[in-house]
Amino acid sequence: MKFKICVPIPIKSANILEFKSRIENVMGSNPNLIELRYDYIDDVQKITQSFIKEVLDNVDPKIPVIFTFRSHNEGGKIKIDEITRFKILKTLVLSRPHYLDIEMNTEKRFLKEILNLASQNDVNLIFSHHNFDETPSYEVISDQIEKFLEIMREEFSLDSKRLEKVILKVVFKANSFEDNLISLKICKEFSIRKTNIISFCMGTLGIFSRIHCVLNGSFLTYASIVEETAPGQIDITSLREALKVLQERK
Repeated sequence: MKFKICVPIPIKSANILEFKSRIENVMGSNPNLIELRYDYIDDVQKITQSFIKEVLDNVDPKIPVIFTFRSHNEGGKIKIDEITRFKILKTLVLSRPHYLDIEMNTEKRFLKEILNLASQNDVNLIFSHHNFDETPSYEVISDQIEKFLEIMREEFSLDSKRLEKVILKVVFKANSFEDNLISLKICKEFSIRKTNIISFCMGTLGIFSRIHCVLNGSFLTYASIVEETAPGQIDITSLREALKVLQERK
């Protein structure tokens, strides 16, 4: 079985020379996907469609790309107002990446417009939630996911066909080894229900779930090359070696 590993790349400026070598380095590791983190940029005014195209010109077109401008409340590097961030998200969608990552707790009026815009531009959506403090119980997380899916169905009128394309990402801080087992149970249970799910724990204590999540139904896991974009990210070589050993034991 081939597991999907995504490598995030922070885009820190509009200087092509600064990020070109970083992208080339990541391409050399043959990731299954890459995530371009635009919330690292030094000036949000530089995020234009022409700049985004310039970035994409350096990416192998065969590798799916996730665009992310993470909310500051959930780990984003820039603190800006939501209206400005929403305008950036629309620009990202119009640039037609394979996926756009947007937070579950985004205002509903913004979510609805992004949903419609994504549908018009054939962009798949990853709805994410990050808790940097703790890992709630399985029941609390499961209920949160179910309520969000209900909003998708009832308030945004997503039919089963569109829901099949939705990816849910719920990530937590591991304060104990047992927290890993909660996120892995989320992966297993929701993947059985044919829901595209990503779940693991952050931090040193969460490394176990970062490795094992794809063995339990997670749509993908994340790895680093040089720079981590979240606590506990493993470098892609080590992650592949670990998955190879675990798969061989099955």
